[in-house]
Parts: sequence; C-alpha cells; structure tokens
Amino acid sequence: MNPAIAHRASWPILALVLLLIGTPASPADEFVLEVIPLHHALVDDVLPTLRELVAPGGTVTGMHDKLIVRTTPDNLAQLKTVLGTLDRRLRQLRITVSQDAGREYQWQEDSLHARIRTGDVGAAISGPGGAHGPGAALSIGDDDSRVTYRNLTTRGAEDRNASQFVTTVEGSPAWINTGQVVPLANRQIAPTPYGATVVDSIEYRNVGTGFYVTPRVAGDNVTLEISPYAENLSRQGGGTIDSRGLNTVVSGRLGQWIALGGAGQQATDGGRGIVHRTRGTASETYDVWVKVDVIE
Repeated sequence: MNPAIAHRASWPILALVLLLIGTPASPADEFVLEVIPLHHALVDDVLPTLRELVAPGGTVTGMHDKLIVRTTPDNLAQLKTVLGTLDRRLRQLRITVSQDAGREYQWQEDSLHARIRTGDVGAAISGPGGAHGPGAALSIGDDDSRVTYRNLTTRGAEDRNASQFVTTVEGSPAWINTGQVVPLANRQIAPTPYGATVVDSIEYRNVGTGFYVTPRVAGDNVTLEISPYAENLSRQGGGTIDSRGLNTVVSGRLGQWIALGGAGQQATDGGRGIVHRTRGTASETYDVWVKVDVIE
C-alpha cells in the first residue's frame, strides 16, 4: 500500500483512540484502552455481541479491521475470550444435492378376434389390434371358424437423476442452476378498434434444475435452509413444463446424506368396448437428498 494512503487511513483510528483516552474513567474502576486486530471476522459481525458484554461505562467500537475496546481489565479479558470464538476462519463447505425422479408404467390390452363361416355366409369381429401385433394369443378352431384371444402388456420404467454441488463458506447463501432456455409459443387475443385479433409470440423460458442453500455449522452438525427445484419439458408437449421442488430447514451431521423430502403419485386409466378392454397404471416418485462436506 502507498505509505501516504496508509498514513491517511490511520488518522480516523488515531483520532478515535485519542478521544477515548480523553474520556474520564469511572471513579469505581480503572479503565484500559486496547486496539484489537481482527484476522477473519468482520467488524460489523462481532460488534453487536461484544457491546452486549462490555462492562457498564465501557465502549466497543470498530473501524476497518480493528476493534477499539475501552473497559476494565477483567472485562477486557472476558471480551477477548468471546472474540476468540467469533474471530475464526470460516470453513469452506461443499454442498451436494441429489434429486431422483422415477416413473413406472404398465399398459394392458385384451382383444377378441372371431371368424365364423357356415356355407357361403361368413362373419368376423375384432377389437383394436385384432390378431396383429405382439403379445400372447390363444386360438381355437380351424381354417373356416376360429376364435382368437390376444393379451398385450407393456411395462416400462424411467429414472432421472440430477446431482449438483456448490462451494461456499459457512453462514453464506449459495445458489446453483443448470438447464436450458427453450422457446415457448404464446397466443393471445387482443382487442382492436376493428375487433379482436390473434397475436402470436415466442417467449423464452429458463427450464433448469438447481437449489438455494444457506448452511450453518456447529461442531460436527450442520443446519441448512434449502430450496431445491427441478423442471423439465412435459412429455405431453404443448409447451407444458413439469416442475418439482420443496423448501425446508433440516439438520444433520457433516459428511452424511440427509433426506430432505419427496413426493409420489399414481394414476389409473382404462377403457372397455364390445370385444376389447384396456387398462393402464402409472406411478411417479421424487426424492431429494443433501450432503455437506468440509473442504480442508
């Protein structure tokens, strides 16, 4: 630093010290004055706590990275003890969030195909799919008359896992988001002097996955204010966006996975005709976990 600049920066501290020296001490106690440098904490972060603990008639002020304390010798020792716990190096934390989304579905269709022939008269009936397509089939009859039952079952499962991490210091908020900006069609009806008109436009929307978090550490335990979220374009199309998320406060041990929450839903659908029947089920799950590690 330029010596002239450093000299000018020290003048406010020197003036404050001289002012405190000139303040008369209490008749009952002998006050001492000391300038205490801070190594990690900020002045504004420690002043409220120290001012609550200073002896009657004493003062605690601060400027730049230094505290100026005027109090009794015994109280000064107490303040230094408290300051030792406040003015410490904040730990670097790595916060990992895992969001798991799963989907299972089953679709079943039963159909009947019949062909009956008597003399020159023939008839045939069949449901959707008829005797074509994959599946299990059972046929009874000969070339002239035949009845076929078909069962078609489709099963499937989908899994999505999004794992993200962010690095921050304890007590400080952090945020991370990954995704893409997608164009979504937008249509509105706008009134005009000549009647209503259709206005088409394109809106760009950020579709992503991420979380907001504020960690607080005490010993080997951590408390998190956290809000994870996950978005993706819907399978149904049409510009629909599926979104999931939660907002919570949890506590746990450092280095261990902590369950934040989850959700699940199940849907059933079906239909019936004269010679066919369909039925389907689908279930979706959403689970979120978080882990906090100390970066040495």
